[in-house]
Amino acid sequence: MSRPDQTYAAKLNQAFSEKFNLKTIIALVIFGMIILTFVFSGMVSGRGGNHLGAGVAATVNGEIISLKQFQDQENRISAYYSQMLGGQFENLIQKKQLQTEALNQLVDNSVAAQSAENEKIFATDSNVRGAIQEMPYFKKEGVFQSDLYKGILAQNGMTPGDFEKSMRQQISIQKVRDLFEASSRVTNLEKNVDDDLKQSKLNLYYLKISPELFTAQMISDGAVNAELVKPDFKIKVTEYIKNHASEFGSAEEVKASHILIKADEKNADQVKKAEATAADVLKQVQAGGDFATLAKKYSDDPGSKEKGGDVGFFTKDRMVPEFSNAAFGLNKGQISGLVKSSFGFHIIKVTDKKVAVTKNEKEADLIAGRKVLAEQKTLETAKQIEDHIAKNSDQKSAEELLSKMNFKLKETGLFEISTESIPAISAPAAFKAALELTKEKPVAKSLVKDGASQYLIILKEMTKVSITDAKTKEKRQEMMDKQKSFSQYQYWLDNHKKSFTINRNPEIIAN
Repeated sequence: MSRPDQTYAAKLNQAFSEKFNLKTIIALVIFGMIILTFVFSGMVSGRGGNHLGAGVAATVNGEIISLKQFQDQENRISAYYSQMLGGQFENLIQKKQLQTEALNQLVDNSVAAQSAENEKIFATDSNVRGAIQEMPYFKKEGVFQSDLYKGILAQNGMTPGDFEKSMRQQISIQKVRDLFEASSRVTNLEKNVDDDLKQSKLNLYYLKISPELFTAQMISDGAVNAELVKPDFKIKVTEYIKNHASEFGSAEEVKASHILIKADEKNADQVKKAEATAADVLKQVQAGGDFATLAKKYSDDPGSKEKGGDVGFFTKDRMVPEFSNAAFGLNKGQISGLVKSSFGFHIIKVTDKKVAVTKNEKEADLIAGRKVLAEQKTLETAKQIEDHIAKNSDQKSAEELLSKMNFKLKETGLFEISTESIPAISAPAAFKAALELTKEKPVAKSLVKDGASQYLIILKEMTKVSITDAKTKEKRQEMMDKQKSFSQYQYWLDNHKKSFTINRNPEIIAN
């Protein structure tokens, strides 16, 4: 069986129609904006300079990506991966990687929408209006209701203008994708090579060796307590609790609004002028002026200005220290004096607080101790299995060892080689290892490492099926065309990105 010289792009997350129409818009909006974002993330509220405010996650050619928009995107991706990976997300991908992915997605969307506008690819008013009026959330008895539409938006802190602007952006991006799809057609040579791969399927046995493999029944409270009296083990447990604080409760959170008067700290005259302006605004606040109204009038933070200064809930590590220290030192309803930070001068109003929730020390030690022991057992078990398969490459010997250890192999089921991934096995290196397996040597010569997990993989069967069904062939052609169009779209996006000025707020990514 031959293999192509180049790999194909990853499968698209959603199918796009061959030409842009109302059905395309509706599908995009309902799937991409309602199902995934009906929590209504903070929308782009304007344009600003390179100096990012406390409520700004990034700017793309001056266009704002708000902190709330970033936080909502992070939460959506986290929920998606947790569901897809069976609740094991935290063990597979670090928080920093998740946050980076969330911000990159938002940046890409902004680049794509602005590039589409520059190339005169627009979403018409009719496109936007038609898509909104077809959304079931805004209908009653099958008819669009303007009052219902405005009410739902208001409940989620949005105006029709905000929502329609975001809709216009998404539709513009979709139009660009459709243009690439309309011009993409896979050649017969590409199709034949891909069909050769698609007709070849593998089925694997596998064992995932990870801390989750060792259940509470396998590590009793007594076993944990016996280890906790050992100083070295206690240090490891304390360190685990420190590094996984979210598992043992929730951190204190504050919801605040602020008015920012920006100043370049290197410019003494600007700092002096900004301080005087901030002091005047503070007097108006203290005299009973409406905080939200004053924020809309005076604040230089484009990410929160139009929301009356509201930056939402945040933990102490999410903002610059000066801002956080002041906000967390206030009670609900209190307003700060002038707070100086690298951004300028803030006036902060705390509107809500969530107290930290923590488990008691004994309970936390047991939970953390069990996880530390599970990690140790994972390493010990992996070493024992790897030592064994290095000396015994036959399947029967491997299965006998696993039986003695009370472990059972799972099965992937048949999957196409062309997918370049293995169902239920997230490790990218596992696919490469699987291609090296044969009937004569069905056991991988070493374990495949993936973060805290390691995989033993064994070939069960390899088959080649003949595809004669006309509908199946048509479907394959359609999918290959979509893959090609996606690759071309990504190339277009990456090229445009090179000419964009993109500023990311380093404070929002976990350290």
